[in-house]
Amino acid sequence: MQVRTFTGTSTKDIMARIKTELGPDAIILSNQKRSVKGMTTYEIMAALDMPPAATASAEVAAPLGQDDASCLREEWTRLRKQLMAVLKPQMDVGLLTPRQQLVFEYLEREGVKEDVLMDLWEKFRRSPDTPTLSVMNGMVGVAPWMETPWEHKVHLLAGPFGSGKTSTALRLALAAKKNRKGARILVVNADRSQGKGRLYLRHYTELSGLSYRELDTREHWEALRGDAQSHDLVLVDLPGLPGRQSLASWLDDAAGGALPACHVHLVLSPLFGSAQMESFMSRLRCPSASSIIWTKLDEACNYGEIINLASSTGLPVSLFSVGPDLKNTLVQPCGHDVWKLLLRHELPLATN
Repeated sequence: MQVRTFTGTSTKDIMARIKTELGPDAIILSNQKRSVKGMTTYEIMAALDMPPAATASAEVAAPLGQDDASCLREEWTRLRKQLMAVLKPQMDVGLLTPRQQLVFEYLEREGVKEDVLMDLWEKFRRSPDTPTLSVMNGMVGVAPWMETPWEHKVHLLAGPFGSGKTSTALRLALAAKKNRKGARILVVNADRSQGKGRLYLRHYTELSGLSYRELDTREHWEALRGDAQSHDLVLVDLPGLPGRQSLASWLDDAAGGALPACHVHLVLSPLFGSAQMESFMSRLRCPSASSIIWTKLDEACNYGEIINLASSTGLPVSLFSVGPDLKNTLVQPCGHDVWKLLLRHELPLATN
């Protein structure tokens, strides 16, 4: 473990140095405030559980096991809360313009996390004369699903049980059929545990004239490579993850080396709380993750997690889902749709 102590007159500058020199995975071990001859300084001790970059080539660090990674994430969450308790008093909302104060306080009530609010406070302080929406637009990236030139044809929909993956897969397939005339679309069910969902997906895909396949064995996963060649779009409905298993380990068990090149889209709902979201994301993170699809917006009472996950994952929002119907429920979001939803609770208008 690499342990270093950083000192300075601003905790913000120290945290920026820690992120630059040790990376985003650094763990804060201690935070002390000192006053010497009327001058206040801060001393933060940080650690990184891997060899320094200079010696990384000389030895290969053993990968963390799932339990070790989970413990580190829990430790970092606790330390982050402690650090935020120290830094939050420095966020004087009175230094913002009246309009900025209103937006800031509203987002805080929506459940936006303190570290995200701190970043927003800094942006507001640097841009007092800039329109608030212009300042906030970069906080949540958008990648409209139908308009984005995805590199691969195979798209996996992953998320917890009850997030709406099956309905989203079917809605996407129907929207793609409408928007891409003559496109060959395949809907794949990889969830062997949900008999009702399987019948629902198969019934409506066949009624709609779409191709349908079920994934039960590794040989079926291998066949997906051929499906990607013979179809223009392949949508795979994955099961919810059991227990504490990660998506990466589940895919390795199910498909092994047969997994084709693909994009993973995380299907989530703001109905889930912050603690649940952190648990989901600790298991859903994977190299192929490409976007977040937010479902059941009409059932939620706040939407702060949309900003929280955009900040913590860096993934863009590709789709909104509003309402229970199969048609006219999907929205390809733009930046203003996100902020209308957060600041006014104005649901986007579905057009598919």
